[in-house]
Amino acid sequence: MNTYPTIDKDEIDLKEVFSTLNRYKYSIIIFMIVFTIGSAVFAYFTPNVYEAATTIELQREDPRLRGDNSDTMALALAGNSANLEDEQYIIQSRFLAEKVLAGLDIGTRYFTKRNYRTVELYRASPFLVTAKTLDKRLNGTRFYMDMLGSDRFILRMTPDIEIRERLLRQFGFIEAPADEPKPYEDIHRFGEEIVTGWFSIKIEKIVDPVEKEYSFSITPNEAMHKFINEGLSTALASENGSILKITFQDNVALRAKQVLSALIERYLQQELEEKTLEADRALAFIDAQIAEINKDVERTQGQLEQFRAKHTIVDTGQQAMITAQNMAEYESRLQTLEIESSILKNVQEFVNTGKDLAGISLGSAGATDPALAQMIQQFQENMMARQSLLVEFTELHPDVIKLTETINSLKSSIKYTLKNDLRIIEERKQKLQQYISKYQRSLEALPENERRLANLTRNTTVNEKVYNYLLEKRAETAILSSSTISKTRVLDSVLLPKLPIKPKRLFIILVGMILGLIVGVASAFLRSFLDDTLKTAEDFDKISTIPLYGAIPQRKNKRGYSQFEEAMRVLRTNLQFVGGTKKSKIVALTSSISGEGKTIIAVSLAKMIAATGKKVIILDLDMRRSRMHEEFNITNKIGVSSVLSGSNTLEEALQKEVLENVDVITSGPKPPNPSELLVKEGFEQLIQTLSEKYAYIIFDTPPIGLVSDAMILLKTADIGLIVTRANYSKKAYLKNVDKFSKEHDLNNLGFILNGIESSKRHGYGYGYGYGYGSSKGYYE
Repeated sequence: MNTYPTIDKDEIDLKEVFSTLNRYKYSIIIFMIVFTIGSAVFAYFTPNVYEAATTIELQREDPRLRGDNSDTMALALAGNSANLEDEQYIIQSRFLAEKVLAGLDIGTRYFTKRNYRTVELYRASPFLVTAKTLDKRLNGTRFYMDMLGSDRFILRMTPDIEIRERLLRQFGFIEAPADEPKPYEDIHRFGEEIVTGWFSIKIEKIVDPVEKEYSFSITPNEAMHKFINEGLSTALASENGSILKITFQDNVALRAKQVLSALIERYLQQELEEKTLEADRALAFIDAQIAEINKDVERTQGQLEQFRAKHTIVDTGQQAMITAQNMAEYESRLQTLEIESSILKNVQEFVNTGKDLAGISLGSAGATDPALAQMIQQFQENMMARQSLLVEFTELHPDVIKLTETINSLKSSIKYTLKNDLRIIEERKQKLQQYISKYQRSLEALPENERRLANLTRNTTVNEKVYNYLLEKRAETAILSSSTISKTRVLDSVLLPKLPIKPKRLFIILVGMILGLIVGVASAFLRSFLDDTLKTAEDFDKISTIPLYGAIPQRKNKRGYSQFEEAMRVLRTNLQFVGGTKKSKIVALTSSISGEGKTIIAVSLAKMIAATGKKVIILDLDMRRSRMHEEFNITNKIGVSSVLSGSNTLEEALQKEVLENVDVITSGPKPPNPSELLVKEGFEQLIQTLSEKYAYIIFDTPPIGLVSDAMILLKTADIGLIVTRANYSKKAYLKNVDKFSKEHDLNNLGFILNGIESSKRHGYGYGYGYGYGSSKGYYE
């Protein structure tokens, strides 16, 4: 059973984290710089947004909440109580926006470029554009003007087409309409009428243009309600309060102030109009009633005077007068009920025929059933809220559906309540009729002249009471109508914004820099995760049980070369502790693939061992791709292949003193079967002969991952060194070698990590728990 190092996956190796960050520090910095520059560019070109603000207090009062329901005419004049949610809908409604646009022209917008940024001019434009006709497909399309002096310009226009539609046209799925506006470009003068098949405009100069390029867009002013609604917002100052904060955001400070000021002005104006209309409606109702009663008063008074002139009445006592007075009182009440019944039947007619109840007022009938008045008020409020919602949404929107259900429920309740109230009024009328009939019978018992006089007196008294009551209420209503003021109070007037609220440029740049850091760090860890190459000595401890004998730095400069030599001395020292006490040690160097530096390591190791006075011989056993002779700049005509094949003797192949105490046998001519030569007895005899003369025999073998020659030589050697290269060799190779050593019982293997950067050499050892200290502290 193979055993491999185990690592807790949940454990965070801080050293590895900082190592990864340090390895990719330049890419992280580049990400930060790129994102910071990108966010700075975005912040620079994002237009300023100014906010105009105001606060209003809603103070409308409902007489029904005063606790006095006896004054039926006051109930008739009562307005709706303040509902902040409804008022918010009204303020943000298209209805109010259209009223604002009726007195404010903002449909034509003017632009220019300053310091590469597009700036809207608004009232500061040097020219004025008026459009006689404009194809609706050109609404909002930008027209460009390139100035050719102070009076002439090039006018350019390209119709806006949605990206989806443009792509469909390019791929031939749809065709452009025949009457579609075409791009336009021509030279014109100020004051000239420009007429095409899609627009007719006139551009008049106000002052001489300063910039070289201008642009403008035209949208029908009445269609700018969406522009107002998008910039407008309302918020409650407190949850249960009556103060509303209204803000409007725009790229132009002056326009933000003007739009919000006009909005508040129109809001207060429509509120006064609504109250005045309600009072006028009440006055019209009272005047109609007064006219009718006035006729009755004049008629009954005339009849009474004529009767008194023709007849001499004998006083029949106090009983006749009391009877007449009581009848007058009951008939006055009966007439009041008739008025209330008439109003309720009028409302019932509106409900049954499906007419709008928005303008209905109960008048004096509201005193009979305050609950009905409250239901009609709620109905009107919900109708207004629904109309406001329909400006932005369809009838299928959940809020609209909910309000529709509420309105239908209220309508059903109103129908039922009206029917019930009319029934109660009829019952009261019947009672009054009974009392009147009783007194009528009492009067009939009197003499005829006295009875007629009592009847005339009674009618006159009834009409005078009703007439006086109506005159009193008309006076009150007229006073209210003439003194109608808004109960909405503006607390903070609209001021011209001085500084923009958006964009917060420093914040955007800071966010961009932080985002760049996050992306850079994430990219570093992603690259580290996807990078399957060896980096440091710690990788060997985590992946393989085979010891690491040396960590060899790159030779980039003089300092690196010095570190390289010192690392080779450490490798030489480590090899002295392995391989037993044999007189001659055989060291085989191989690699996973070519390019990992095994030949250079073999040559450098031979030099270091020879520097101690020991004889060393290097055998180039990579007979398929020999490079040893190039390193020493010697001939390769006779070599190992020549000796093993019997073509030449050992003495003929041996090249002595290539370096001091270093002899070399090159690979020789390339044989057709290198593996077969290595398993012959001649190879064992060759090694045995060399062991008697040399303290170290170094094999430069083929890569172990490519051919089988290295496997044969590793079993022959006392020490098998597998050379890997940092940022080049794969981590998976270490696992394969570990598995290979167990399967073939190779206990003499060790790794060399070549080509590491000096800052990444975190120390190394030679196995069995021995170490040689920290290379970082030792070398640097």
